Amino acid sequence: MKYKFREARAIEAALAACLLTACAVSKIHAGTTAVTTLVRDGTARCVIVVPAGKQPIIQPAAEDLQYHLRKMSGAEVAIVEGSAPADTTAILLGVAPTGASAELTAEQVQATWPDGYLVSGSDRAVALLAARPEGVRNAVYGLLEDYLGCRWFTPGEIGESIPNRTTIEVKLPSKLTAVKPSYELRGPWYNAHALSSDGDQKLDAAAIAKWGLRNRGGGLRGSVKQDWATIFPKELQEKEPGLQAMIGGKRTPRGAEGQVCMSYPRATAIALDYFTHIFTAYPQFDFFTFSPNDNNNYCQCPECMAMGKNAAERVLRFSNAVAEGVNAKFPGKGITLLPYAVTIDPPTGDIRGAANLYPLICSFNMEQVKPKTDENPSCTTYRGRVAGWMKILPRAWSYDYIGWYPGPWPLFKKLEAEQHWYQSLGFSGTMPEYLDRNMGTDVHMWLSWKLAWDKRARVDKLLVNFYPRYYGPAAPAMRSIYEAFERQMLSVGGTGVTRDVARLYPVELVDESLARMARAKQSAKDETITARIERDENCLKLLRLFLDAVGFGETYRKSGSPSDKARVVEASEGYLRLADGLRGTLTVGGTGRMVVKSALDAANDPGTVFGKPGPFSYQDYLDDGGKVFLDAKSRRGFTIGVYGLYLKATTTGEVVYDIRTGAGLKFKDARLFRMYMSLPAGGHNSVEISTNGGQSWAVAYRDVAMSGDEPQYDLTQHIAGTTNFLLKLRVEAGRQDGLAIDNWGIRGDVE
Repeated sequence: MKYKFREARAIEAALAACLLTACAVSKIHAGTTAVTTLVRDGTARCVIVVPAGKQPIIQPAAEDLQYHLRKMSGAEVAIVEGSAPADTTAILLGVAPTGASAELTAEQVQATWPDGYLVSGSDRAVALLAARPEGVRNAVYGLLEDYLGCRWFTPGEIGESIPNRTTIEVKLPSKLTAVKPSYELRGPWYNAHALSSDGDQKLDAAAIAKWGLRNRGGGLRGSVKQDWATIFPKELQEKEPGLQAMIGGKRTPRGAEGQVCMSYPRATAIALDYFTHIFTAYPQFDFFTFSPNDNNNYCQCPECMAMGKNAAERVLRFSNAVAEGVNAKFPGKGITLLPYAVTIDPPTGDIRGAANLYPLICSFNMEQVKPKTDENPSCTTYRGRVAGWMKILPRAWSYDYIGWYPGPWPLFKKLEAEQHWYQSLGFSGTMPEYLDRNMGTDVHMWLSWKLAWDKRARVDKLLVNFYPRYYGPAAPAMRSIYEAFERQMLSVGGTGVTRDVARLYPVELVDESLARMARAKQSAKDETITARIERDENCLKLLRLFLDAVGFGETYRKSGSPSDKARVVEASEGYLRLADGLRGTLTVGGTGRMVVKSALDAANDPGTVFGKPGPFSYQDYLDDGGKVFLDAKSRRGFTIGVYGLYLKATTTGEVVYDIRTGAGLKFKDARLFRMYMSLPAGGHNSVEISTNGGQSWAVAYRDVAMSGDEPQYDLTQHIAGTTNFLLKLRVEAGRQDGLAIDNWGIRGDVE
């Protein structure tokens, strides 16, 4: 399964000049605490003061503070620039009180790094100061949350919990006090699959982004994604063939479908030129991405192989050279490193990571439900990998996968156990990728922010606050439902594949929980609380339909029975109707919809027969066998596995498809796409075509490591003008067991 990393939101260059002021401790009121009245009996007694000029971060935070004060009390608090009117109480956002120092001391910067803040109060002023505008923004939400009791449990207005009070007073330290986050990066995020639909993703993303800012997400500024293709694009590789990765003894310009020759003499210089442009154009960035593309097509030339004993060591040596060059030209700036896939096993040679590397260690291809502190073999292996990396890295950030399944994700105890384990190892950041959105994922993300901001936070204490404020009188029932799913999931575990779903979410538990939710909803007298319960209820209704659609689909794939097909169609169409009705409601992500749509398409799929003129397309992900039982003419040698077709060492597998036209049509052209067919070390692979029913075969491709979404493997010369052909995908394993084919597709035109 392939997942792309996101690029963090860029900060406008204008912010680089926005150096905020802080006053010396001696300038603040001498008492221990001070009470400031902001609103009295529904009437504003203060103004919000922002720095003069364009403020793309501080101004929205000021407006949100204004919104919350209005929602709490009904009072309209004005926003002014530069300074407050005489004899007016002021909430100073990045503006120093009169007579205070205009510069931050080095000690104050260190005490709040990177986006913490300084806070103080007196009878006439609240000062919220920071070295960065993001810190001022965090101070606004710290004021609202820590001192005024506001909470933002889930995105959108439905997730807000804002106290009502006609008089608003805040008691703050009278001496300037530093508030510093525990983690330098606090970046949990929903990927595009976790948003509701293509049409609603911008709406979802905007609401989720605001929610994250309110919960003080953020940290160091930079970009994180798998993106060597931008630094070493295919066009450049064509001009400089030495950049091309050598696979199977051949160099080919691959772009995003491959990697790069790391030993090529100019590779480091090209990367440094790129980062010179980045850090010159965006001086506000602390780091920028230097993570390989999302595939395992690393260069096998002798010079690259001599760079290290394994792929991780070779990538680390290359990254070190680039990082050291960056540091020499831009002190304090860094680049990312991503231990992932074949680079997840740490280097074994004598090497250490450069001081300005920002590594994200990915929990790749392992147990995803049980905590990483569990004695599950994959968890034990992961801990060993992390321990090896931490011996040689200057720091590390965690990169976990959350919500692989289209069902609840209430793994709150797991979250705390893992965060405490990461902290014990010295991790300083977290950036989990939420792959779906369902009941519990919002709460999980909210807890992630709380634990990342303050490592002393405890999940149980946070939940004691969450359940009654979010569910009101229905809190005991709803908490018991969440905990029942948590117990069930932890008892069985899972690695993020569809076949786990029925074990994780037994039909009996889903049905029982739906019945309890219906009763809990009756106890909720408040419309907002009712709506919150209904969101969870809709998630479970979708899960129930998902279980039927996928379960019946597995039966139909093997039976081909019309009655089994009818059950797949009924459950799938019911799921899609309900999911479509929830678009724009911030209720559920799109991953489950994609799986169910695939089940419905498979049930209605004519297979590999194309009877209409124009474009044709066929694709099979092959997870748990995919459609191979229904559509393959023959197969031998392969073992059906989690992600597709596997081979034992030294064995051969082949699968043959009979691809036909209808109604007197002929194939005009055809190309393979979304091909992920391995070329095992010491083994072989091939794509072969027969136009005479298998009497003879033409080799279209041999010994090519196939990967990539684009239709780049052309079969036209073999099939143009035919009405049918056989397509054989063949792999000979080398000395190790492994995944041979995990996805394939063909598209083209018939006429």
